[in-house]
Amino acid sequence: MTLKEFKRFADLYGGDIDRWPATDGVDALTLLENCAEARAILADAAALDALLDRAAPVVAEDSVQRVLDGIATKLDAPVERLPAPWSLSAPPMRFWPTAGFLAAMGMVGFFAAVQGVLPVQSAQTRNYAEVVVTSSYLGAIQ
Repeated sequence: MTLKEFKRFADLYGGDIDRWPATDGVDALTLLENCAEARAILADAAALDALLDRAAPVVAEDSVQRVLDGIATKLDAPVERLPAPWSLSAPPMRFWPTAGFLAAMGMVGFFAAVQGVLPVQSAQTRNYAEVVVTSSYLGAIQ
């Protein structure tokens, strides 16, 4: 094991060689016996581990249990099904409002064409297909 690999393992697994992978731990022990720099790296990693252990937050057991109970409650709650965004109502009554809306829009389009709001007559007299779509959502498209 090289010193660079040793430093990488110390950064990954900390200052306790027992937490290192078994195959690399044996090589690390051999390097520790022969290299003072490796011992310094391991001492720095052990000091960092001690600082991190002291900085661990203290969490009360009742707080943990309250969070776990809240998660369990959310998981056990029935799932609310939202209507599809293209429908006008919830699933049991979805067909009739949608059908009524489409029928009303068809009637509005028919009366607009009959009253001359849409220039259907002029398109036929020019002998080419002209489609004019007026929609309150998209605006006028010609």
